[in-house]
Order: sequence, then C-alpha cells, then structure tokens
Amino acid sequence: MSDTSGPDERSRYRGALLGVVVGDALGAPLEGHAGPVPPERVRGLEEDHVELLYTDDTAMTIALAESLLERGELDQDHLAARFVAHFRREPHRGYGPGTARLLDELAAGAGWRPTAAAQFGGQGSFGNGAAMRVAPIALHAAGDLFRVAALARRSAVVTHTHPAAVDGAVAQATAVALALRGPAAEPLDGGAFLAAVASTVGDGEVADALGSLIDLVEGVEPPPPEAVAARTGTGVAAAESVPAALAAFLVRPDSFVETVRYAISLGGDTDTIASMAGAVAGARLGEQAVPARWRQRTEAAPLLVELADRLADAAGARSAEPAG
Repeated sequence: MSDTSGPDERSRYRGALLGVVVGDALGAPLEGHAGPVPPERVRGLEEDHVELLYTDDTAMTIALAESLLERGELDQDHLAARFVAHFRREPHRGYGPGTARLLDELAAGAGWRPTAAAQFGGQGSFGNGAAMRVAPIALHAAGDLFRVAALARRSAVVTHTHPAAVDGAVAQATAVALALRGPAAEPLDGGAFLAAVASTVGDGEVADALGSLIDLVEGVEPPPPEAVAARTGTGVAAAESVPAALAAFLVRPDSFVETVRYAISLGGDTDTIASMAGAVAGARLGEQAVPARWRQRTEAAPLLVELADRLADAAGARSAEPAG
C-alpha cells in the first residue's frame, strides 16, 4: 500500500528554503544565457562536482528570514538594516546595479522609503528582487493567504515600489503558501493554482502574464521551454521571471529535479527563475525531493534548513497561542 500522506510541514518548510538556495546556486552559472539552455548544458552542470555558490537571491532570503525571526513580525526598518548588513559583508553576491546603489545609499544613512521610491526616475524598480527573496513570508504566515499577500507587499516596498515588482512578490509568496498547504499526493490543477495566485495580485502586468499561461500548463504534454520563454520572457522584470518560474513548477509539479531543470532551461535570469521555481516545488514536495548530491554541493544549504526549522517552530508557537 502506497503512502499518500506526503511530506510533513517541517519537511515542506525545509524544502521551500532548500529550493531557494539550490535553484539559485544551480542556475547561477548559466545566468544571462540567451535563449533556452540546451539539455546537455543543464545536465553537465548537475553532474559536475564543484561547489555551487549562492547569489543575492539567497543572501536576501536569509536576511528576510533572520529579520522575521529576530523581530517576530515584519519590521520594515529592521529588514532594511538586515539587507544592508548582508550587502556590506558580501557585496560580491551578484546584486543588480539598482539594488546595489540603493543599499549603498541606505548604508550611508538614507531612508529606505524615499530611496526606494526614487529609483528609475520615480517609478521604482520593476525587477524581481522582491519576489526572489519572499519565500520566508509564506513560512512565517503559516497558511493565511491574506496575511501572506499583505506581508509580501510590505516586504517588497523596502526596495521595490513599482506595482509589477510588488505584485510579483505577492504572486511568488502566494504560490509558496499554496504549495505548502496543498496535498502533494494528489494531482495539481495548474489552471486553478494560477487563478488562485492571480486573485491575490489584482489587475496588472503580473496577473495578465499568469492568465496567459493557463493553456500551456493545462496541456497533456509539457510545453517545450522555448514556448514558455516566448510567452513570458525570462528577463529580470518581475512580470517576466515570476510567471516563468511558476510555469516551470506547474509543468513539472511532481518532481523537484524536473522543475529546477526546466526553470534553468528557460534561459535568461536562470538563477532567480530556478530559485523561485525551486521554492514552490520544495514547498509542495518537501526536503526529501531535493537530491542529496545537490544539497551536498550547495553552499549554505544547512543554514537554510536551520532557518526553515526556526520559522516552523515560530509559526507553531504562534498557532498554539490562545485566541483573544
């Protein structure tokens, strides 16, 4: 008789944050690849034996998790300070030029509110930096989708104020939260999943992009990576990379390995797309779905497991508190 219980909550928490760092580190060597990545390039990366190093995606995820754990809530000022501390300690992690400038200004004493709002001529950054780091929000909020969306918005605007960047963070956080609570042993309805995610972001570029994917993820056969890449784009814009990551998860929802492979094969911003897709797949399938050989090669994988456990403990403690 087969086990239909699926991974437990702690395993899913670990899977989500392992997905962040493993996807990030595996995707990083191919970042910026023009067009879909040939399968042999992806397999060659998997089969290598060199250490896989994480980038700013994971660095900022760690900072957000630490802030939530230290403050017990989303404290935007504290979060900004944690971002600055990580950046100043390790500026080589591949931060985008806009984020690097912003963090330099914050380190010099500028306030995050006016500095983030002034980016890109006052429209704010539309990049994926707020989405790539947001998985700890889903773990912290322990299944309350309304709270997940609200906290994701508040976490985003510390660095990214453009509506598409904020919506991208909300979409990614909601996707991780849905994956955490969905039964892994049952087939996933890709169209319903996308609709649930889109319902949290309202109208705009991200919702439109998610809606355009329904026919691709509901097909009998997984679409080729070039079809998804052509539909979504694979650049650093949140309205491109977040839908691309969710598509990679939804065409391969029952395999962490295949989700991450597919995400990297899309090309473009491979580290961030694979990190976001890996977070959702890990949340659905649990830590046991992440290959040991990938974990062993990935820098700081034990730290992400530790942070996941602490977030699980904190969420459990809050749920046990008496109401009122």
